[in-house]
Amino acid sequence: MKIGLFSDPHYSSQELTCGNRRNNLSLGKMRKALEHFRAEGCDRVICLGDLTDTEDTKAKEEANMAEIAALFKEFAMPITVVMGNHDAYVFTAEEFYALLGGCEPVDVHEDGKHLLFLDTNYTAAGVRYTPHGFHWDDVGLPDPDALRRQLAALEGDVYLFMHQNIDPAIPAADHRLANADRVCAILEQSGKVRAVYQGHYHWGNRSRQGGIDYITLPAMAVYDDTCRIIEV
Repeated sequence: MKIGLFSDPHYSSQELTCGNRRNNLSLGKMRKALEHFRAEGCDRVICLGDLTDTEDTKAKEEANMAEIAALFKEFAMPITVVMGNHDAYVFTAEEFYALLGGCEPVDVHEDGKHLLFLDTNYTAAGVRYTPHGFHWDDVGLPDPDALRRQLAALEGDVYLFMHQNIDPAIPAADHRLANADRVCAILEQSGKVRAVYQGHYHWGNRSRQGGIDYITLPAMAVYDDTCRIIEV
């Protein structure tokens, strides 16, 4: 499988947020990425979260999603979007995927390869994020043992995709799940996970821990040419 990846567009009408995010340029960057993925013959596309961002009205936020949905519809490739914390701050999961017209994460099992999507839009206490009802650095995977059981039932190579970060090597601890060490131990103990692809940490990172590659994509809203193509 050839997969196109991008992360953290933070698309909105705002020209600049947080000092370095050029939110309003991200729709054009997404178009450029999708054109590249199509030209390279990608089988599917995955956005690793923070697709959109807040506006001063709900109507503007919904209009931004409509623009993204229209863009995605132009390209005849399966597109999966993993919700990020900014997406969850604006919309419920039901609202988010309804506005996109789909793109929900569904695990993929093909030719002995498994693509698993982790939803980590939960507080460290395991409470589901609700719009405008949480702080971004209060985050955890609610039931790591469910992941352990899922991995035990699989045969073949496993690749994980998520928004929030578990890479032990990133230099910002507040960007990691509260139970990231436990999750990483489960992945390592399975002996099946080959790589974890993440966003959230805008600078990007790459490390190898316990035989697993941890790849964090830089933020599309901040940098140019941040998309990646992988083959699994």
